[in-house]
Amino acid sequence: MKRILTLGIVLLTVNSLLPAQEITFSETKFNWGTVREQDGNVSHDFRFVNTGDKPLTIKNIITGCGCTSSEWTEKAYQPGEEGIIRLVYHPQGRTENDINLVAEIYTNRAAKGVVTLEMAGKIKREPPSYSARYNPANGKRSQSPTYIPQDEYEQILERIREELYAKTTTQQADRATEKLLRSMLPEGKWSDLDYACFFRTNWEPVEHLKRLVTIAASYTDKQSRYYGNEVLYNAIRDALQYWVKQDPTCFNWWYNQISVPQTQASLLALMDAGQRKLPSEIRMPILKAMGERSDPRKWTGANKMDIAIHHLVRGCLLKNDSIVRVNADEIFYPVQIVANEGIQEDLSYHQHGPQLYIGGYGTVFVDNIVRMGNILNGTKYAMNPEKLTLFSNFIRNTYFNVFRSRYLDFSVTGRGVSRKGTLDYGDCAALFRNLQALDAKHAGEYADIARRFLTQEASYQRSDKNTMYHCSDYMLHNRQNYDFSLRTSSTRTNKTESGNGENLYGTYMSDGATNIRVNGNEYADIFPVWEWDRIPGTTLPAGEKRNPVDWGSKGTCTFTGGVSDGKYGVMTFKMDDYGVKAQKSWFMFDNEVVCLGSGIGSNVPTDIVTTVNQCHLDGNVWINTGKALRQATQGEFAFEQAPQWIWHDSIAYLFPQGNNIKLKMDRQKGNWAKINFNYPATEISMPIFNLVINHGQSPRNASYAYIVVPGINHPEKMKTYSCRHLKIERNDTEIQAVNNRKSGILQIVFFKPGTFDNEEIKVKALKPCVVQIKKSKGKVTDMQIADPQNQEKLKPGVDVIIL
Repeated sequence: MKRILTLGIVLLTVNSLLPAQEITFSETKFNWGTVREQDGNVSHDFRFVNTGDKPLTIKNIITGCGCTSSEWTEKAYQPGEEGIIRLVYHPQGRTENDINLVAEIYTNRAAKGVVTLEMAGKIKREPPSYSARYNPANGKRSQSPTYIPQDEYEQILERIREELYAKTTTQQADRATEKLLRSMLPEGKWSDLDYACFFRTNWEPVEHLKRLVTIAASYTDKQSRYYGNEVLYNAIRDALQYWVKQDPTCFNWWYNQISVPQTQASLLALMDAGQRKLPSEIRMPILKAMGERSDPRKWTGANKMDIAIHHLVRGCLLKNDSIVRVNADEIFYPVQIVANEGIQEDLSYHQHGPQLYIGGYGTVFVDNIVRMGNILNGTKYAMNPEKLTLFSNFIRNTYFNVFRSRYLDFSVTGRGVSRKGTLDYGDCAALFRNLQALDAKHAGEYADIARRFLTQEASYQRSDKNTMYHCSDYMLHNRQNYDFSLRTSSTRTNKTESGNGENLYGTYMSDGATNIRVNGNEYADIFPVWEWDRIPGTTLPAGEKRNPVDWGSKGTCTFTGGVSDGKYGVMTFKMDDYGVKAQKSWFMFDNEVVCLGSGIGSNVPTDIVTTVNQCHLDGNVWINTGKALRQATQGEFAFEQAPQWIWHDSIAYLFPQGNNIKLKMDRQKGNWAKINFNYPATEISMPIFNLVINHGQSPRNASYAYIVVPGINHPEKMKTYSCRHLKIERNDTEIQAVNNRKSGILQIVFFKPGTFDNEEIKVKALKPCVVQIKKSKGKVTDMQIADPQNQEKLKPGVDVIIL
């Protein structure tokens, strides 16, 4: 039975000042409730009105998945005219239990983004019945001959195969193979895969090839009980015939040019060692498609490498030296300092323009170099020593420093922040084994890092260092007891991107976001319940803001940057965006980070909030008001006069300035679909520690000061802790300055030329700058200065003078 489900429409009043074309829906979300698979298709009509003053046409509708289709009238809708878009869901043969679908509506609206329609619901299914055509018990295991590679092509392919076999135990692979074979249909496909799927992430058809890699591993692995089994061969042959005939295509180029050909490369490398070879009518079309659909020379960074890898495998299969040599060069080409995408001169990493991506694409870069470096090691295609030295420097001094234990800094993940498990990298045991083989000179250092990943001893053999990544507007402060990072953006760098329906609310992630970690997992998978207008470290108007632009946009700030001597650092950010102005600086020492804000003003009629932290609530919270010390487990607290300190999960927050503090400790609700429409909208909740400073509505020249003291593992230790060695010398619109008398470090931010004088030292800045001065026994021993406007290299004694 086919059902048509519709809702009524509330007619909309059209304003007198109309845009050229505008489409306005009565609703953009619909829930089908429970749908029974046996009842067949269900549909819903989304009604809209052309609320513009010119004709509106619907140019295309991308439903994302073959389980959904769309119907609309190809006509020009006149101003004020109503229309209908019908979306139809086809539940037959699907495997999901929850419906979470998005359709993108493309119209002729000038300079406007797409409109998304969302559909939800649940499915009641009948238990599937599978054919037993490909029963491995009907075949026999072959004898395992001795194999010796005859040339470097075969040596490389054998290494690729060994890598694939090592991904799981033989027993686990055989069990997976048996399950896949028993569920494969006679025509060489699986009923639970949607071969017409168009999702730009989680694209189902590629799973067909990945399943064949599993089966092919059992067919060619001499340790497998299915080695040389004719049933496996027939299944692989039939399934590849089905794939070649269907030739599925995704709307996301990455699947067509990277994921599919890389998976095909693995599959063909495995089958090249099979007792029976694939027939040429299957093998050659795949090799031809691998060669024609992508060219690594047209790409940069991680994308270049990903594409070159499958071309190199193709060259080995064809025994073509030219193909292998060219693509080996392309794989290792990104291991160099570049001005565009890739490793920057400060050893940060960029992808998709001048956008920080040490994680995400940076991880792809690292994994590819380690993998292919080992596979090609000892051959004439190996990476040269100069590139190995640079790569070793990048991975040891940048990449692994953004991890605390096995958890990544959320600021370096790009749009991947909206993916489940994106911060937890596990023990990375294979990566460390391969690194020790590839870069044996630093094997001991990799062993120390591996221990931090494996045992979660976050402080084990951790060095104290501070790095200013001026190419990326990012500062990283590493300590044995904690890690602290700061991410801004400027007219020189891109903000954190959204795209492919991912990171939909990450608008503010590059506006002074701080990452405070002691254990490492403080933010792991917190993001579906995050309040995205309360990103740690930021000063923002209340109210979440959906990211208006895909693929990153330049920042608006012209004054952000910092200075570092390698151990200590200070960074500043002069914000002027979203109707808010603020001058923000962070002063980073051994045991504390001092956070200052001044000149905070807004013309936005909503509260302006500086977020101290928003992380997982782990254990009790202790609050010292100066008059009383109390323990809190949940609830909301407001302090018109700031407490002396608040302690939670090995971090103390001190408030030397009497700001209006709000603390919320409760379960926050949300869902993954809100931030990434490739996930279901199932509601989840988590206990969250949410600490902010509220500046009120439309503040004028407001300020704040708080001190973060990580590594205080018990509130009792606050009885003996003192911050008297820290003095906030100034916090105004001209100068922000902090003096650490214990370490003899004075850090100053000059927002304009001026003079700092605390009666102990007098410093004159002839230009806006950031200054760090070290003193020992009353004498200046070191001075570091930087220009946050990134216009010139400033000189001590010339641009900054100690009087």
